[in-house]
Amino acid sequence: MVVLNYEGQNLVGNSFRGRNLNGSTFFKARLENVRFDPNGQGVATQLRGTNFSESTWINVNATNAIFAPSGSFGIANFFKATLEGANFTGQI
Repeated sequence: MVVLNYEGQNLVGNSFRGRNLNGSTFFKARLENVRFDPNGQGVATQLRGTNFSESTWINVNATNAIFAPSGSFGIANFFKATLEGANFTGQI
């Protein structure tokens, strides 16, 4: 697993389906039509301890994504995030 840094980036149409993004940062990023839903094999995207503070989500699919703490990762951080049309159905 590699911790990724998308701080301040404008992400449009990106797919992170089924990836392990635990501990990554999307601080002040703008996410539009981004996918965090499971991949074709049904593997859920892992977002434990991920920093989404002050990010903007527009039509983001986070169906069945894993945000819950586990091991060395705490919960995902959504402090001051703006969510519009985000789908968190079935998330953990």
